Amino acid sequence: MARLQILELPTEHHGEEMITPFVLVIDEVTTDSDGVPPSEFPDQLLERIGARAILVFEDTVEIPANGTLPPQWAQ
Repeated sequence: MARLQILELPTEHHGEEMITPFVLVIDEVTTDSDGVPPSEFPDQLLERIGARAILVFEDTVEIPANGTLPPQWAQ
């Protein structure tokens, strides 16, 4: 089953408005039930969800920002 992860990008300031853009990372993906290969997922989703980019991987990908800090950094 595919996993979803969100990688937040630096906040952008546009006058009074602040936007926090993000990248959607989908990993552990195989062909979906409709037969759509992973390479075509981003084209179908990008505009719908408002992500800056969508990255799709068949392998497992760990986003460091979503995990715990390594012991040497957790001080």
